[in-house]
Amino acid sequence: MVVIPSLDAATEKIFNKINRPSPLLQVDKIIDGLIRFRQEYTGKIWLEIFIVPGMNDTITELTALKQVIGKIRPDQVHLNTLDRPGSISTLRTATREELERVLDVLQMENAAIVADPPEHKALLAYRKDTAAAILGTIARRPCTAQDLSEILGLQVKEVNTYLKSLEASEKIKGIKQKRGVFYQLSQKHLRDEY
Repeated sequence: MVVIPSLDAATEKIFNKINRPSPLLQVDKIIDGLIRFRQEYTGKIWLEIFIVPGMNDTITELTALKQVIGKIRPDQVHLNTLDRPGSISTLRTATREELERVLDVLQMENAAIVADPPEHKALLAYRKDTAAAILGTIARRPCTAQDLSEILGLQVKEVNTYLKSLEASEKIKGIKQKRGVFYQLSQKHLRDEY
């Protein structure tokens, strides 16, 4: 089984700015919890970092994140960014170049960009293995058919065809929520793959 925690900052100021948490949450306690969890958990941990340009992509913040990641010791580090309008109008998506700069600063072999900045979404429509693209996307977070359509640059009708097939083969399952049906990897698929 894979656990995918998120850690968007290593300093209290930037953590509060990005996540706007309850006053009871402190980034140091979250980091300590992730370190202790790694010491006890023998399965895979994929740490997701949500990059917000101008906030957590500075050298200071990235250096602090790199030190913390070294203590957490995740199997993989996934860099992500905004892929839909944010709750604050001044937030924007990190460009591919900005995400690559973050990778350069982190200098970690297990780090990769998992975000699909808008300028690259059109390229995804030409992927030969659409089913694998859908599975890879929902492995990072549950998505609706509409979400997958926007992320992968496909028509909703085409996405639905693949979703039905993946659900029939028990690789994914749908969970009805207020915004629609969200698809996620099934427990069977997780056992088979991981």
